[in-house]
Amino acid sequence: MRVIAIRHPFAAFEARAWRPPLNVYELRDGLMLVVELAGVDANGLHVHVHPSQVIVHGERRLSAPQGLQRVHRMEIGSGPFYIEVPLGTPVNPDGAEARYSDGMLEVWLPFAQQPAQRVVVVQIGGGS
Repeated sequence: MRVIAIRHPFAAFEARAWRPPLNVYELRDGLMLVVELAGVDANGLHVHVHPSQVIVHGERRLSAPQGLQRVHRMEIGSGPFYIEVPLGTPVNPDGAEARYSDGMLEVWLPFAQQPAQRVVVVQIGGGS
């Protein structure tokens, strides 16, 4: 997000692409992808798993608070995001699972037993 104009008492905000931080962990049977997505609505979050890559995309929407007088600091990104994560070891898209809870998206990617060329859209489950 970038402030493009400040007019007392309003500010106009322009949403722009941003990149959420992520971690990729290798476990014995697969990979775990963890993406920090605080404030992103799970209904607008999409995960596509290919044997050699994962794509996560969506949008975080922020608006200016009512009565805004001045912005002193703005670091929280908003707008659309698109993450493409190449994988060094093929995964099984059919076994992929995703869970979104407390602003963290976790995607489990089991290693492929044999190479496949399928693409699977993963349904995101809620946390407990």
